[in-house]
Amino acid sequence: MPTQIAELLKKYWDIIQEEVNVKQIELLPDSLKITKIYKPIWSQISSKFAKDTGKIIQFSKQWNIQELEDWKIKVFDDQKNERTLEKEDYEIAYQWLDWNNIAVDGNIIAKLDLEITPQLQKEWTVREISRFLNQMRKDADYNVDAKVTMMYETQDDNLSNIIQEFWDSLKWEALLKEIIKDNKKPQWDVFALFNNEESTINFALKK
Repeated sequence: MPTQIAELLKKYWDIIQEEVNVKQIELLPDSLKITKIYKPIWSQISSKFAKDTGKIIQFSKQWNIQELEDWKIKVFDDQKNERTLEKEDYEIAYQWLDWNNIAVDGNIIAKLDLEITPQLQKEWTVREISRFLNQMRKDADYNVDAKVTMMYETQDDNLSNIIQEFWDSLKWEALLKEIIKDNKKPQWDVFALFNNEESTINFALKK
């Protein structure tokens, strides 16, 4: 990967993670064996190079290519003649690339690990609960900076454990000053039932 692109990725990793909802970002190893192929587009270059079009395509297949700035490439023939192609004159393909969960854009190759681990499943549930609680805040017409108390009640041990494990995260994301389990206090501002597959949690909020 070009150094400039790698530096940009590192600089904006946090933003990228947030925008595409990924847990972790890593650079593909340099040892990964991938061959980049430039494929001139006949319909694009025939009007520019006329009878030389066939030569350009032939010699591009023989790797007689040099990368230039601004996405331009230079194609050499066996007489060392040069033809410069613009970005719109060719396509990029890759050999020896496992295309499962792969996305390619120009010189950038991204591979996604789509395995849903138990930890990722828990973190997904926490994000859903956080969105649910913030919708409850809107329904109760709380000020955006108002900290509130949350009560929850569930028969599902897994959901209860998730709330306990991610206590601090939920407090911060939903502006909670206190979290109470199975409390029967009569005065709450808003109630709602959260569904997670076959399990449920009763939530209540109060200033």
